[in-house]
Amino acid sequence: MRLSNFVRKDSEKEIHQKMNQHLAKIHQATQSLIRAMEAWKVNDTATLDLHVGNITAEENAADKILADIWLELTKGSLKSKLRSDILTFVKRADEVAGCAKRACNNFLILHNVKLPEHILEEITKACELVDLCVKKLIEALSVYRKDIRRTVDLTTEISFIEHQVDGLYTRLKNHYFDFSGISDNFASLIIFDHAIREIEKAANSAEDASDALRSIVISEI
Repeated sequence: MRLSNFVRKDSEKEIHQKMNQHLAKIHQATQSLIRAMEAWKVNDTATLDLHVGNITAEENAADKILADIWLELTKGSLKSKLRSDILTFVKRADEVAGCAKRACNNFLILHNVKLPEHILEEITKACELVDLCVKKLIEALSVYRKDIRRTVDLTTEISFIEHQVDGLYTRLKNHYFDFSGISDNFASLIIFDHAIREIEKAANSAEDASDALRSIVISEI
């Protein structure tokens, strides 16, 4: 094997390991988002606050791994198209954790607002779907060099899940018209809007990450 090929393979293996580590942190953040939502539903402010802290910690850990990946990419041992796609993947995946943190912070602000059960269930479902997107990303990343067809199928599934989140987001926006009967504080409506928008953005970012991964595998065909 030529030395340049050996260096490229070794670098790609190192980056792939870090991508897996990074995505594991993102998954822990989306898991905490679900747990935070469950805490909000039962008015457990202490647990909700705990998960806000957990998401922040996971996001910070993910940022450090992202910096390591960026440093490895600057060595230039990989083709420019592959470097670009990898960077897009990790940046978009990283945005999922950021969105989860901002959504969770808004949950904490809203913890005293007594939302109807059906609204809380719809928010919970959206959070679960974001987490499912990340689970699919983890699976796709684990097989993308071994099973191209499965990788493409998984990215298609992520797009389908993202569309479901879009549908929930639309339904949740319809509740804006009911908000005057829930709270007379207009600021609560604004915070509610920010919270559900961040969940929808998290799903979008997960889909963007899956598109980048699909670009990687297709370019290798």
